[in-house]
Parts: sequence; structure tokens; C-alpha cells
Amino acid sequence: MRPIIAIIGTSRDGYTLANTYHFRRVLEAGGLPVLFSPEGDPEDVIEVADGILLVEGPDIHPRFYGEDPSPNLRDVDVTKDEFEIALVKLAIEGEIPILGVGRGMQIINVALGGTLYQDVYEIPKAIKHDWEIGRVRPDQKLHTVRVKTDSKLYNILKDVLVIEGTNDAWTWVNSFHHQAVKRVGEGLRQVAFSVDGLIEGIESTDESFVIGVQWQPEYLDEMKVLYEALVKAALGHQERKHEIELIRLEEEAKKRLAQETMEQDETHRTLETTDSLPDTNQT
Repeated sequence: MRPIIAIIGTSRDGYTLANTYHFRRVLEAGGLPVLFSPEGDPEDVIEVADGILLVEGPDIHPRFYGEDPSPNLRDVDVTKDEFEIALVKLAIEGEIPILGVGRGMQIINVALGGTLYQDVYEIPKAIKHDWEIGRVRPDQKLHTVRVKTDSKLYNILKDVLVIEGTNDAWTWVNSFHHQAVKRVGEGLRQVAFSVDGLIEGIESTDESFVIGVQWQPEYLDEMKVLYEALVKAALGHQERKHEIELIRLEEEAKKRLAQETMEQDETHRTLETTDSLPDTNQT
């Protein structure tokens, strides 16, 4: 059974929207993509999801990491921010795998107490990151990213990375963002960087599958391995969920059987007591 991958869309003019490239990648990887509105209840997603894909969207309002809006802040959607922050916390608590791309990486970071650059050009000597789809092809390789070789992200991408030693691996990526991770959140580590030092990848410090990348992997064929890794982790979660449900059902069956046995024993004892009473009608 295909694991359900919840994709959180963006609400606009009464519609919930998301890039269809994500759906294709999830389907190709063997998952079942399901679109959810950020105007619903995060608990509904947790109820059915085996994995969660957080994707691109508007800027994250800086109030969620303790700052006032910069003049460089662009469109925001506070409802989506609140929904996804709550969802990340619930998913981590429930050990549901999460992949964040673009804004999705940033919301994971903010949900766990991290901060953002409201605009990448706050970084001294920043290279260009905010290319625009429509002005350049989304599958164009625009700058390099270096990946730590002791990371989960490296293990996923190693077959598509250029490896130049035990601690050095890199690749080309696209780039369509103007916000970026500043301080990483609790339980996260930075594992990929662009040449200007900007954080391009984060992941959980424990064994859980919580990974974020700043580029847009849906447009890059070699990055399909990220979706494959998410679906694989989601399948593992689905199997664990089914095992837990089986154990619960077995325990309930044992309790019912024990209760029925007790009731039968009580009935037998009552009958035996009745049979052993003397017949007072005899003369």
C-alpha cells in the first residue's frame, strides 16, 4: 500500500494550490500525494499522513521568531505559518517523516525555535539567491552547494554529488528564495552551504527523518532521490503504525476474551451453587 504523503498547499482566492511537480515526484517515488489546506486542522493531517512534504510559498512572518517586519519582507500568510508550525511539532512528536523544500525548510527551522534572515542580502557578500522562475528555467543550475559528508542528506545525495575527499562533496542547484535560515532550531543541525556561507540544508540531530533543503528539488531530475528517501521513511512509519494497531487489537481481543471467561466462570459458579442447595419442598 502506497504511503500517504501530505502536501500542504497555499490558500488563494478560495483555492488550495501547490506545484504539481511535487505530486509527480512523490508518485514516481511510490507514494500517494494528498493535498491539504492550511486553513484546516493540523491534527487531521497527522491522523492520516505517513509522511509530510512542506513546500514553497510566501514569506514566513518574522513575529514567529521574535522580530518585526523588515522593509524587504514580501507576501505573508500568517494562517499558513501557524498551521505548518503546529504541524511540524505534532509530526515530530508522532515520529512522522518530514521533508521541507524552500520555505518548507525555513518553517521547520522556525517551528523548532530557529530564526531567519528576512532577506538574504542582509548577509555580507551574499551571492544571488532570488532568481525568478519565468526569467530563468527552473531546472537551471545556478550556484553550488557543499554537503557535510557525515549527514543523512549526504547519504541520500551521495550518488549525485561530486566528491573531492573525505569531507568535501558538492553539487549544482537552482535557487529561488530571498529568505534564509539564520540560527538553526533546537534538535537541528546545518549540513549544506552555498559559497557565501548561507545554510542550504538542515536535518534532525537524532535518527528521525526531518530534512530540509533550500533549493527546489522538484525541478531537478537527479534530486528525485530526496522524494524517494521521504517515501521510504514514510513506508517505514506506515508499517510501524500498522504493527502498533495490530498489537492494540490483539490486546483488546485478549481483554474481551478474559472478560468473557470471567463471566462464564461466574455463571458456572452460580449454577453449581444453585444445584447444591437442599430441596426444602421434600417431606
